[in-house]
Amino acid sequence: MALSSSLFRGNPALEACALQDSAHIARGAAGEHVAKIQFALFILDRLTIDRAELVSHKYGPSTAAAVLAYKKKRKIINHSYQSAADNIVGKLTIAALDKDMKQRELVPKPPGDCLLSGPSVPGAFNSFVATAAKAKTVAPNPPTGIGGVVRVFFSITTKAELQDGYPLLAEIERARDCLFEHGITLSVEIRNGFADRLQFNEPIINSLGNPVDNVDQIRKASEDARPGLPGILRVIVCQMVGRKFGETFRNRTIGGRIVPPFVLLNSEFVDRSNATLIHEMIHASKDAPVRHDPEPFSVFFETGSISLGNVERTVLKKEHADTLRRISSKL
Repeated sequence: MALSSSLFRGNPALEACALQDSAHIARGAAGEHVAKIQFALFILDRLTIDRAELVSHKYGPSTAAAVLAYKKKRKIINHSYQSAADNIVGKLTIAALDKDMKQRELVPKPPGDCLLSGPSVPGAFNSFVATAAKAKTVAPNPPTGIGGVVRVFFSITTKAELQDGYPLLAEIERARDCLFEHGITLSVEIRNGFADRLQFNEPIINSLGNPVDNVDQIRKASEDARPGLPGILRVIVCQMVGRKFGETFRNRTIGGRIVPPFVLLNSEFVDRSNATLIHEMIHASKDAPVRHDPEPFSVFFETGSISLGNVERTVLKKEHADTLRRISSKL
């Protein structure tokens, strides 16, 4: 029988495992199919797997031990030739994992802040346009003195990196310039290179009530590669399904723990203003989803543009700068 969970469905190695005794998965295996098994074991039973095995997607000793624990708990034994559970993923085990994950996927997950945030509300548009236009024609204003430091750390999937085109440096410079206007420093945390590379090949799917949501998977992959990071905003560049520039997620429970807000940037849909990073940083700095700004010049306007001739998002309002300088307390 074909696998039905969104996590496992369509993966050739796992589909073969479900049908053929010769395709069982055991110690020494490596690849995306192993990573999916590791994720399921963590999500379902919070089983601990060695970080080196998680990052390399390798079926090593700790993965084998987690498989054995999962099977013992559920008494998964092939009585035709076994008297006790083993640490191999065969037809019975993959069927059980698939069924358990299918049930878990039916539990609704919180959508992103941009989706939940209401549309912009008309306000004092004319005065704001005048201010924005002036800012674009004179030298940059000196910092206003709000002060503070915003710390961010980047990961990028191998799939997104291969596209060789996402303007991450331009996004960082836009965010840095906006924050500088308010005396806030943007600190890009670099650990052994500019950004962590994540072995994650699937596009991210997230929409209200969609059981195929796989946001937790990429967040877990980032955590495996770089655990912790308290007080630092985690930003992941990846492929995303749909015409969205990026998204901020909060109140995500992964392995029984609510993780701090984090940001995904869509490598396939780029705002010409390069304001997606600062836009999503603002979302992450709020206590809950809030309405977008009504002014197209604002970096917190509800949408960017992929075409020439549109108003660019360049201005960071003081009210957003004020929450950004305190963002570390939410992380």
